[in-house]
Amino acid sequence: MNLVRAAAEESEPSNNFSPSRALEAVGERWSLLIMREAVFRGVTRFSEFERRVGVERDILAARLDGFVGAGLMTVHGANALSEAEYLLTTNGRNLEPVIVALSTWADGWTVVAPVPAVMHRVPDVAVDREADAAPVPHTPDAEPVRPIPAALVIEISLLGAFDLRVGGRSVDPLAVGSQRLLAFLALHDRSVARIAMAGAMWPDASDERAGISLRSALSRLDPATRDAILSASPGLSLAEAVGVDLRDGQALARRLLQTGQPVHEEDLSTAATSLLSLELLPDWYDDWVVAEAEDWRQLRMSALEAQAALLTDARRLADAAGAARAAMKVEPLRESAHAALIRVHLAGGNQSEALRVYDRYRVLLRSILDLEPSPHISALVASIRKQ
Repeated sequence: MNLVRAAAEESEPSNNFSPSRALEAVGERWSLLIMREAVFRGVTRFSEFERRVGVERDILAARLDGFVGAGLMTVHGANALSEAEYLLTTNGRNLEPVIVALSTWADGWTVVAPVPAVMHRVPDVAVDREADAAPVPHTPDAEPVRPIPAALVIEISLLGAFDLRVGGRSVDPLAVGSQRLLAFLALHDRSVARIAMAGAMWPDASDERAGISLRSALSRLDPATRDAILSASPGLSLAEAVGVDLRDGQALARRLLQTGQPVHEEDLSTAATSLLSLELLPDWYDDWVVAEAEDWRQLRMSALEAQAALLTDARRLADAAGAARAAMKVEPLRESAHAALIRVHLAGGNQSEALRVYDRYRVLLRSILDLEPSPHISALVASIRKQ
């Protein structure tokens, strides 16, 4: 049967074989790199291709002319080569899923030598020495798990503003699509199915188009940041060694809210208060961000109030007042935050300050909601009123 097939292939002219004709146009390293810049980054100028790809000028000119001849591009303003503009045709733009598929295929068989694993800790990073001699696990259904070298420890910040740091240095600029991809995975502490992830991130697109957008975002990650993502049959997730400040903040908040447990000194620090004071991805309005941001808002307000109470008990009144004010800034109408600050002033014997906080809150509540403070907070200053 194989001989028959081979004979049939030999009898068929090679120019009728579709993959052969396609490879004549783009089946070469420089061609794919040039087309990647055009398809995914919108590069059109000859000079910009030359700068970004790092290819010799004559090779670049030959490849671009080949794209024009193959109907993948059109050229404009060719009087000066450096200012020539090469625009993708419809056939050229349709190469996007092909390049993504090639990247996905290559990632599936690339073998990476085992390196020492890095286990993320707060605030230090420790190296798992036992992993040095352990082989990298591999199954047919999943990519090899590639531990991140210590020099490439990756940290993702979602609080205050998005930031990606590799080896302690920010990666900038980072494509918006890559930011969204990493932020989505950072908001989930488990593997997420690709179809669910694509549907959530691109809700207005068809399933097919959303899937292409997800693969495009994955393909545009640079090699260092790609190590942060684990791809397996269940879906996508962040590597265990990747640090996420939101997860640190959530763990801090839960510790503060545990009753009857020993208090860690670092949980009462000004750095902890600052961490709890930060918003989650402000100015991001994706539905999958807004829901997580509201959960974080509620959690950090309760944690700041608990921190203020613990600091008050420890007679660290200045720090306690800072935590209570931070909670008030999150939600100015939140009664329990104002009550926390009143208790701080009462603990310091500052009755006038406590009364001033109460009166300001009463005026604010009445002017906005036409409500009166509850008996609970009013009872805190009742004795001062009597005096």
